[in-house]
Amino acid sequence: MIATVIEFFRKIFAGNDFLTLYVISIIPIIELRGAILFMPGMFIKGSVDAFINTYIGMWCCIAGSTTIIVPLLLAIRPLIRRLKKTKLFSKFAKNMEANLSDRAESAYNAEEQRRKDEERIKKGKKPKRKYSADTKKFWGLFLFVAIPLPMTGAWTGSCVGSFLDFPVWKASLAVFLGNIVAGHILMAIAWFLPNEYADIFLAGFAILAVVLAVMLAYSRGRKNEKKKRAERAKYSDKNEYELAVLRREADEDGSIVIKKEYIDKHGDRHIIIGHDESKNDEIITDADVI
Repeated sequence: MIATVIEFFRKIFAGNDFLTLYVISIIPIIELRGAILFMPGMFIKGSVDAFINTYIGMWCCIAGSTTIIVPLLLAIRPLIRRLKKTKLFSKFAKNMEANLSDRAESAYNAEEQRRKDEERIKKGKKPKRKYSADTKKFWGLFLFVAIPLPMTGAWTGSCVGSFLDFPVWKASLAVFLGNIVAGHILMAIAWFLPNEYADIFLAGFAILAVVLAVMLAYSRGRKNEKKKRAERAKYSDKNEYELAVLRREADEDGSIVIKKEYIDKHGDRHIIIGHDESKNDEIITDADVI
């Protein structure tokens, strides 16, 4: 499998291994992690020249994955906001935003920090301020990228960094330094891993990525449900909660929220809430509008 992928890109780039590694590391999903794991099939081990080529190849992978850091940090949130306003990609954009927000929260949870500070104040103690919020965000993002697991590379790290609300240069530096650490760890694995086991290791890496994706989706689903229950508890009924959600979404994407109430022929009171006046008119046909 590795040999086939390598030969495909080698043909495109006229046999230039370093350019091949640079370009492969830019591709989402493969990124630096996948590109470095291709190196055992590119350089013959056992000599100083091979080690030097492997080390240079690692820096080509780091350079490739670094290329997309700043563009992603600057573009991902405006892009998500724009997609949320479209009918076709709205749901996808909202899920993506929720996923990245959760990951950013795992790197630095401001709400949790405030809760801890309040608890210390209640006990008559001063809040701990050993490090600033930006410092904690920096190291949280750095560690997120530095640990060479699937879905923690420069693409995901940059997207998460854009949701941490701290300076772009700090987020860029955190992802870049994390990339360097991850690159060295993976290069050591690639160098000492026997060539005949490279495909097995890459397959295991892919399986791990799928397992982690399923676990994250399940964990996020439970977490979101818990948040919804906690938020619903703040409102007197379901209609009031749904209207509050629509208002929040309207504030985010600039749309208009419509609310209508009517009594049906049985005397039951209903509330219709939505963004589209025409749809509501269709729903309440033959009903007495209040």
